[in-house]
Amino acid sequence: MNPRSATFLLSLPPVRGFASVLFLVLVTAVPVSDDDELGAMARIVMVVVVLMLGTVIWAATLSGFVRDVREPRRLGDAVVLANRPRRLARVLSWTSLAVVILSGLSFGLLAATELSDVALLFSMLSFLVALPIASLLPRLSRWYADGAGQVAASPGGLQIVPARGGEDMTIPWTDLETVLPAASPAGSLPAVRICGLGGRVRWRPGTRAAVARWAAEGFDPTAEEARSLHLDPEWSSDPSTVRSSRTDRWGLIAFQGWATFACALLAGAMIWAVATGETSWWILLLLGWAPLLGVALLAPRLLRSLRTDANRPAEVSPAGWVDHLHGQGLVAWEDIESVEVREQHTLVTARADAPRFIDRDLGNRLNHRLERWLSRSSVQVRGAGPLFREVGPHQLPYPPESGVFTLVDEVERRDRTLVLRDR
Repeated sequence: MNPRSATFLLSLPPVRGFASVLFLVLVTAVPVSDDDELGAMARIVMVVVVLMLGTVIWAATLSGFVRDVREPRRLGDAVVLANRPRRLARVLSWTSLAVVILSGLSFGLLAATELSDVALLFSMLSFLVALPIASLLPRLSRWYADGAGQVAASPGGLQIVPARGGEDMTIPWTDLETVLPAASPAGSLPAVRICGLGGRVRWRPGTRAAVARWAAEGFDPTAEEARSLHLDPEWSSDPSTVRSSRTDRWGLIAFQGWATFACALLAGAMIWAVATGETSWWILLLLGWAPLLGVALLAPRLLRSLRTDANRPAEVSPAGWVDHLHGQGLVAWEDIESVEVREQHTLVTARADAPRFIDRDLGNRLNHRLERWLSRSSVQVRGAGPLFREVGPHQLPYPPESGVFTLVDEVERRDRTLVLRDR
C-alpha cells in the first residue's frame, strides 16, 4: 500500500475510528500480555510505538468530535454569537467519549489478564452503547440546533441565519438600533424580530453586552472580548489581542518534541536492527536517511522554540535591532533600510549593501533549493512552502503572535530608521 492510499483510508471516519479504538486497546493490552517471548524492554518499546502512532490517529479522530461539540462555532468568516443552546447534548457527548476511552482501556486490560468475565462483558456493553452516542450525537445536535437559526458577528455586521427555509441577511453595525436587555436576539434587536429566528435562540454569555457596545461605538473588539468570544485577533486594534497564548506555544513545543522523538526512535530502531543482524545494512542507505534528516530539521526548531520564550523574539537596543526568533543577533541601525508593520505583521528590511541574512533553518534552505529546481523544471510542482519562518537575504519577518509590532513604537521614538505602517 502506497502512502497516498493509506492517507485516503485514514481519512474515512469508519477506518480512522477503528484504528483509534485498536490503538486504544493495545495501550493496556501489550504491557500485560501473557506472551513469554516479550521481555520488559520489548513491551516498553511496543507501548511507546503504539502511543506515538496512536497520538496522530487519536488527534485526527477527535478533531471532528471537538469541531461538532465546540461552542461558539464558526459561520464562514463570522463567529456565532447566538444560537439554540444544547447543553444536555454536549454533556452527554463528552460523557460518552469518556466512557469509550475508559472502556477501551479496561477492555484491553481485562482481555489480556482474564480477571473477570463479568467485568469484561460490562466493559464491552459500555463501549457499544457509548460509541454511537459519542459518534452521532454531536453532529445530530448541532444540525438540530442550527435549524432554529443563528446570529453571527463579523467586521461587516451582524449576520442573521433564520430558521430553515429563510434567507440569510447581514445588518451593518451602523444600522443597528439600541440593544435591549433580553436573553434572545429577537427581544434585544427590533431589526431581528422579522428575520425568522427560532424562539429558542439565545445570546451566548457576554455577547449581548458586546453587541450593544459595538452598535454604539463601532466594531472594535477589546482583547477580552476577542478571547472570550473567540473572535479573530485581526478584528481588534488592541495590540495585546494577537499575542500567542501559553497553550499555543506549549502545543507547538509538544508537537515538535513528539516529531523529533519519533524520528530519533525510528532511526535508532534501524541502527539497532542492523547492529543485531536482524536486517541487512543496505536498509540504512535506502531508508535510514529519512529519520536522520527529520532529526536534523526538527531538533533545532525545538530548541529554537524553547529558547525564544526566555528572550523576546526581538529587541530594540541603542546599537540596532536584536533578532532572537531567527538567530540573526544584532542588526545595526546603519544596515536597516526600513521597519514595516502591515496588519500587525512586522518586516525588517536591510539595505542592499548590508551583510546578507543567513537562514539558519535547514528545512527552509532545502525548500528554497527545491523551489529553485522546480522553477527550472518543465513539470510545475508546488514547493513545500516555508517550514519555519522564511528569512530572505535582506528581510526578517515576524508574525503577529510574536508581538514584535509593539516594538515599532520604540523604533519610531529613536528615529534611527524609516518606519512604515499600514494605516
